[in-house]
Amino acid sequence: MKQNKKEWSKKNIVQAAKRIIKTSGYESLTVRHLAEITGYSYTNVYYYFKDLDALFWELRLDMIEDMITELTSTPSHKIDPFEEILDVFITYINYYFQNPNIFRFFYFYSFIQPVGDDSSQKLEGEFDKMWQTSFYRLIQEKIIQPNDIEVITKTIIYALHGMIMLSFSSNGSIKRDDVEKELVKTVTYVLKKS
Repeated sequence: MKQNKKEWSKKNIVQAAKRIIKTSGYESLTVRHLAEITGYSYTNVYYYFKDLDALFWELRLDMIEDMITELTSTPSHKIDPFEEILDVFITYINYYFQNPNIFRFFYFYSFIQPVGDDSSQKLEGEFDKMWQTSFYRLIQEKIIQPNDIEVITKTIIYALHGMIMLSFSSNGSIKRDDVEKELVKTVTYVLKKS
């Protein structure tokens, strides 16, 4: 389906804003900076986004889609379902270590959801489907129950976020390899793998 000029321009602004966040952090993203980079006028950016919060919300959704694509783009061919799950979470770790400013954007910026916008719920549904698929073999082999996926996933992800945050903090001594080692311990414990 061909995009109209407004959709194309809006997408162009989002992509430019994403580049700013990836390279300089969300604190560097201003409408004036964005206008300079895109060639649009300062006021023209407001034609596409009513304010910076609306742009940041759109960016958040776009980056979540990027993450889903990243996490599902390389299928694991591990024989052991435990190793397969580890591969998915290692990809998750790698994504944030390759994009630390995106991690900061997701977890330090206070987003304001536009009234009536249910896009976030749709993406959360896609994320849930992705985890269902990732844990499928563990369910098949009766290592976990389907209704346990949400709590297991959240436990592992929250532990990872804490470790990544410590690693990114100014006095953090945790390195990427340390996070991966802790991931193995956490997944082993949560899945009761011996």
